[in-house]
Amino acid sequence: MSINLVCTGCGAPLQMEAENERGYVTSSAFLREQPLCQRCYRLIHYGQFSPSSVTEDEYRTSVMRTLARPSLVLYVVDLFDFRGSLVRGISGSLRDHEIWLIGNKVDLLPRELNRDRLSAWLMREARRQELEVREVFLVSAKTGEGLAQLWEAVKLRARDRQAVAIGMANVGKSSVQNKLLEHAGQLEGQAFTVSPYPGTTLGGFTLKLGGSGVTLADTPGLLGRFRLQDRVCQASLADIVARVQVRPRVYQLQPEQTLFLGGLARLDFIAGQEQPFVVYVANQLTVHRTKLAQADELFKRQVGAILTPPCPQCDASLQVLKPKNMSFEDGKPVDIVISGLGWIRLSGKTVKLKMHVPEGVEITVRPALGAGRRGAGKGRMHGSARAARPHITTGRR
Repeated sequence: MSINLVCTGCGAPLQMEAENERGYVTSSAFLREQPLCQRCYRLIHYGQFSPSSVTEDEYRTSVMRTLARPSLVLYVVDLFDFRGSLVRGISGSLRDHEIWLIGNKVDLLPRELNRDRLSAWLMREARRQELEVREVFLVSAKTGEGLAQLWEAVKLRARDRQAVAIGMANVGKSSVQNKLLEHAGQLEGQAFTVSPYPGTTLGGFTLKLGGSGVTLADTPGLLGRFRLQDRVCQASLADIVARVQVRPRVYQLQPEQTLFLGGLARLDFIAGQEQPFVVYVANQLTVHRTKLAQADELFKRQVGAILTPPCPQCDASLQVLKPKNMSFEDGKPVDIVISGLGWIRLSGKTVKLKMHVPEGVEITVRPALGAGRRGAGKGRMHGSARAARPHITTGRR
C-alpha cells in the first residue's frame, strides 16, 4: 500500500506532533488510504472550520513545484468578482503552459447576460492581464452547468500531462475539481475538501483519475487583502457572498443622496441629473438609502447594526471608510466594481460621485457587463469610452 504524505482534502503535509498546527493527523488516520487531517475531518463531518492560510511565498512555491513540467492550467476565476479573483503577478510563470480560463459561478449572474458575450469579454480581460488563454469555459460547480463539457475537453487534452487547478481562495476551485471527479466516476472516497470559507486548501497534491489517463493537480487558494470577502469574519462572509442568482436592485437617486452597501461600501451622489443606479450584490446584503447630509451620522450610529457587515467580530479597519472622488461624462453605461462585494451600474449620464470603502479595498471601473447597444448612451466618457476610465481622486471626509 502506498502512503500519502499530504492530506487528501486540503493538501497540507501530514504531521503527528503538533495538534494545533496545519496537517495534524492521528496515527490511525495516517495509515488510511485517503488520510484527512484533523482540520478537514472536523470541517467535513462537523462543520467546524479552523482559519488558516498560506503566505504568498508558500503559495508561489507550491504552484511552481506543481508546474515543474508543462501542464494544462485550469485557471479558476469567480465570475461575480473576476478582477478580484485574478492571482497577481503570476502570468509570467504560466507562459510555458496551456491556460484554460474556468469562469465559475455563472449561475449567480443575471439571466440577461449573454453567454457568448461573457466568454468573449473574459478572453479580452485575460489578455489585458497578459494571460495567453487558449480556451474559456463558463461553469457552475453548484448546478453542474458546463462541467460535463469541461471534463470531456480535459480528457481529450490532458492525457499526456497533468491538469493543474490554480486560483484565488474562495473562487470554487475545489468544488470544480470535485465535479470533474464526479464525471470521472471517482468522487466517492476521494474528494477535495470544500467549504464556504477562504483558505480551505493549504497545499498542492495530485489525483490520478482512473482509466481516463488524466492526472488532476490541486494548489492552495491565495488570500488577498484587496477583496472584502478575505477581510470580513466568517459570520459576515455569509452576508456578502452570493449563494443564488443575484437580483439587480434599481435605485432612482437624486443628487445629495447616499447608498450604503451594508456598512462596507458607500456611494454618495454629489451632482448630476436624477438617474438610476443598479446594485449587484448578494441578495441577503442590506442596501440602505439615505440623505447625504445624514450619511456620516448614520454610519457612526448604525455601523455593525443596520449597516452590517462589518460586525463586531470583523477587523476594526473595516469600520473606517476611505473616500474616492469619481466623475463621468455622458457615455456608455459602466460598472463600479468593489472587489469581493459586487458592483454598481451607472446609466451613462453625467455624474459626480464619491465612493467610500475600507483602506486597501480595490475599486475598478469597466464597461457595463453585458450591456449591448440598447444600454449605450450618447456621447463619451472622460478618457476613453472603450477603456471606461473615469476621473478618480482620493478625497477626504
